[in-house]
Amino acid sequence: MVSFNDYSGREQSYVKHVFLESYLERLVHKVASKYAKIAYIDGFAGPWQSANERFEDTSFGIALNALRRARASWKAKQRDVRMFAFLVEQDQVAYQRLAGVPAKYPDVSIRTYNDDFMKVFTSIVRSIPEQDTFAFFLLDPKGWRIPLRSLQPLLARPNSEIVFNFMFDFINRAASMKDPSISAGLNELIPFGDWRERLEAVERAGVANPEVRKGILIDGFSESLKRLGNYEYVAETTVLRPLKDRPLYCLFYATRHPRGIEVFRDCQVAALEAESNTRAAAKVQHTARATGQGELFESLHDMAPDKLKAFLQDEVVRAEKTIIELAPASPRFISYGVLRARVQARHIVRFPDVNGIAARLRRENRLLFPDWEKGKKVPQPLYRTQRGQSDRTNGTTHKQG
Repeated sequence: MVSFNDYSGREQSYVKHVFLESYLERLVHKVASKYAKIAYIDGFAGPWQSANERFEDTSFGIALNALRRARASWKAKQRDVRMFAFLVEQDQVAYQRLAGVPAKYPDVSIRTYNDDFMKVFTSIVRSIPEQDTFAFFLLDPKGWRIPLRSLQPLLARPNSEIVFNFMFDFINRAASMKDPSISAGLNELIPFGDWRERLEAVERAGVANPEVRKGILIDGFSESLKRLGNYEYVAETTVLRPLKDRPLYCLFYATRHPRGIEVFRDCQVAALEAESNTRAAAKVQHTARATGQGELFESLHDMAPDKLKAFLQDEVVRAEKTIIELAPASPRFISYGVLRARVQARHIVRFPDVNGIAARLRRENRLLFPDWEKGKKVPQPLYRTQRGQSDRTNGTTHKQG
C-alpha cells in the first residue's frame, strides 16, 4: 500500500500514486476475468527518489504489486492469468536500480530496457499479442517534448488503456513563448484541437485567465489522444503544487470502454481526497515552521471550508446540465449507458451520482425512459433515453408512468 510517510517533499507524487494504486488494482483484477495475459508498459520508469528497496512508492512498483495480487486472486479460483511488464529507463544511474527489479517479482515476466522509450516502444508493442492480451500504458516523462504522432502505433493498439502525465506547468509557460523550437515541440505534443488559435483569440480578447488557458490546453491534448488512439473517452485529473493553488501536472486517461471511465472517476475522487488532505497538511507544516505557531494553524485548518466538497457538488450541478444537453428529443434517443459514460467523461462525478441525477430528472419529467421497468430505482444501461417535454423550448411537461 502507498504510504504518505514515503513522500516527504514530494506530496504531488503521493497523489498520483494513490490514483494509480486504486485504478490499477481494479483494472487488473477486472480485465483478468476476460484476458489470459495482461501487460504493463512503463515508458519512463525510473526509479526516482524511491524511499525503500521494495519500490512501493514508484509507479512500476505499484503496478507490479497490482499484477501480482490479481494473479494470485484468480489463481485461487483456478484461473491462470499470465502477467508481463516492460520497464524502460534511459538514465544509466536509475537503470542500475531498475535492472534488479525482475528478481524481486518472479511471478511476473519482466523485461527492462536501458534505452530511449521512443526508440523501443514499437518493438515492445509488436511483441504483445493483440488477441488475448490487455495492455496498460503509463507514460510519465520528466519533460514534455514528446512527438505524439510518432506514438500512434502504441495509442491505437486494441485492448489497451493509457495514462499520460501532461506536464502542465511547463507546457502552459511554453505556450506563451515565441521561440521556434519550443513552438515546434508543442505542436508535436498537441497536434490537434486548434489550441494555439484559441489561445491567441482569448489573448486578443483579454480573457486569457489561468482557467481559460488550462481548459484550452486540456481540450487540445484530449482531442489529440482521441484522434490518434481512436479513444471514445478521455478524461483528466489535475495535481496541484503542494503549497500553491496552481496546477503542476495533469494525468490524462484514455479508454474505449464506458466501464473504464466509471472506474477512473471513482479513483480520481479518491486521489482528490488524498490531495486535499496532503496539501492541507503540507500548508500547515510550512506555516508552522515559518511562524512557530503550529497549534494555532492546525486549529484554523480544522475550521476551514471544505473546498473539495463544494467543487464536487458543483460538478454534480454541471453534470445535470450536460445530461439534458446530450439527451435528444423524441423520437430520437440515446442509450443510457452511453449517455452516462459521456457525462462522466466531461465531469468529475461518480456512477451513483449520475444514476441519482437521471432518476430524479425522470421524476421531474425532464428525462424520458420508454423502457423503464417496474420496480427499478435507477436507469439501466440499455434503456432508451430522451429529453423530456419540459426541457424543450416549445413543449409542455410529459408525464411518465
